[in-house]
Amino acid sequence: MQPLVSIIVCTYNGADFVAAQIQSLLQQTYAPLEIIIADDASTDNTRAILNTFAGDSRVQLIYNDTNKGYTKNFEQAALQAKGDYLAFCDQDDIWLPEKVEKLVQQIVQTGVLLSYSDSLLVNEQAQSMNKQLSHMYRMYSGSDTRGFVFSNVVWGHAMLVNKQLLQKAFPIPTPIPHDIWLAVVAAANSGIAYVNEPLTLYRQHSKTVTQTIMPKNVASRKADKRFRDFQKQLNWMKAIAAVEQTRNTYTDFYSNLVSLFAKKAEGRFVWPLFRFLLKHQHALFQFTNKSGLSRFVEIRKLSRGEKGSA
Repeated sequence: MQPLVSIIVCTYNGADFVAAQIQSLLQQTYAPLEIIIADDASTDNTRAILNTFAGDSRVQLIYNDTNKGYTKNFEQAALQAKGDYLAFCDQDDIWLPEKVEKLVQQIVQTGVLLSYSDSLLVNEQAQSMNKQLSHMYRMYSGSDTRGFVFSNVVWGHAMLVNKQLLQKAFPIPTPIPHDIWLAVVAAANSGIAYVNEPLTLYRQHSKTVTQTIMPKNVASRKADKRFRDFQKQLNWMKAIAAVEQTRNTYTDFYSNLVSLFAKKAEGRFVWPLFRFLLKHQHALFQFTNKSGLSRFVEIRKLSRGEKGSA
């Protein structure tokens, strides 16, 4: 018998699309499955829709009385999982039938703690937008965490993890998104493996929320907001550095990066940081399609000083 896979679905006011998503989970070619759906105190018709799936023995429903927020709701649901492997599911996408099967095969064949796949962007009507995430990012397999400092290619909806990863990664530090955190911890402990085909229809609509560590449009933000974002970015670097303490591969790199990046708080352009980022630009921007000139401009922005209000 194959290992049990637990699919974790976190819902909140998702009545528009959640039924199609759950139907696609029930149509997976892989078995056995358990589908744990944790609703975070929805105020729309989501719970009524979820109740229509209660009769399926694979489905377990969890209803929160109060809103816990996405990360805590996710952790709570994941801790209920009995599977050897866990997959994480948004409430508004559609999974292709062979998704779980192919992600499990990738983990078994490579021995990593996390596998993930490409995704096809679709509109609200689930019609193709003729764009895949791999068209916008350079997908990655391996154990180098440095690309995650300023970017991410491993989204929660696209990943499958060995349950052992949760023991290493939980609790998730606030306010870090769960997907990038799991990716970094997996990369540092075993590596991650990419399946080069879209296995999710990734729905784009007005309620779609994409969490990132590094905010965009740096130049347009006011000084106080920029300083808060600088502190957030610095804390993220420290979090990766702490993960890297479990091995010595990039310990010196992160020690230098954190030390130099912290000097931005002095409010002046940090030339040593500028030179350091230039030296390591190919590792730091390995997930992006930036040209050499674009990387140079970004590094110059990242090296300028930041000051909050007195």
